[in-house]
Amino acid sequence: MRISTTQIYTQGLRAFGDQQVKLAQLQEQISTGTRLNQPSDDPAASARVLELEQTIQLNLQYQVNINLAENRLSLEENTIAGLENALTRIRELTLQGNNATQDDISRASIAFEIDELRDQLLSLANTIDANGDYLFAGFQSKAAPFSEVQTGAIAHVVFNGDEGTRSLQISQARRINVDTPGRDLFMQVPSSVALNEVAATTNAGNAVMSPAHVFDVASYVPDSYSISFDTVAATPDTLYNVVDSSGQTVASGVYRDGAQIDFMGVRTSFTGQPANGDSFTISPGQYQDVFEIVATLSESLRGGGNGTAVPGSYTFGSAITVFDYSTDSASFEVDGNLVTLNANYG
Repeated sequence: MRISTTQIYTQGLRAFGDQQVKLAQLQEQISTGTRLNQPSDDPAASARVLELEQTIQLNLQYQVNINLAENRLSLEENTIAGLENALTRIRELTLQGNNATQDDISRASIAFEIDELRDQLLSLANTIDANGDYLFAGFQSKAAPFSEVQTGAIAHVVFNGDEGTRSLQISQARRINVDTPGRDLFMQVPSSVALNEVAATTNAGNAVMSPAHVFDVASYVPDSYSISFDTVAATPDTLYNVVDSSGQTVASGVYRDGAQIDFMGVRTSFTGQPANGDSFTISPGQYQDVFEIVATLSESLRGGGNGTAVPGSYTFGSAITVFDYSTDSASFEVDGNLVTLNANYG
């Protein structure tokens, strides 16, 4: 086999060019400090590098999520600590008001401070985080979850959020919740004097009933009560009639828009005009909201409850505190131990 001089020269030039390419790659690696500057340098190693870069980016995002979760949970912890402080002060005022040495003026002063603490509770319930999101609103985080409305003669707080719970991915296999539903924390306080209100589906008028509450425990008889309206019998007046589960009338009178209606230790109010035959039902419930409980205490101290406060054991939120009160005693828990003080509310 003959090898021409031209072929020998060509092979030499090709080998020289290959060495120049390798030299250029080596110089590039030296100047950049990186062995892989393009996928063709080492396809298998380049694929592994891409996997590692993705892992690094995920870990960086997990760290961002961890910081966000820590900040949000820290804010929630501080908010709950503020709730605990306010409720502790309410407990102290309860004991102070439940003393025979207090007169109507001093009890009214105590009630005023309790009203301010209730406003503080409402403000804490509407806490906003660093991103402008409401802490206890669930997924409806851009609107205040709690607002105070007036229905008839009774002011009450309504929950505008939802049951959504935010969570953040903090590792490949773990997500954590970063908030607490506001309804669970503020609106579902177990109570032996809780009430439920339901409007009949056949109602044709525009009357709206406020949340009912027990203002006089001595007169309260747990039962299902129906309030019905008659716009015909005493025209132009509208009459209301309250009956218990046995059909016995327990209260009646002339309906006045916005006026209180009291019966069997229960107080409610209506606004609007009911149609003839419209009815509403009030029955024992399971939960009260913390704002209603505090407002009832204030009302009792002012004498709005006919001198009778509402007793019961209330557990606020995540067992923040427990206390109960009445006209002749007050009790609360300290580290799980029940403490009871007796006094004449005279």
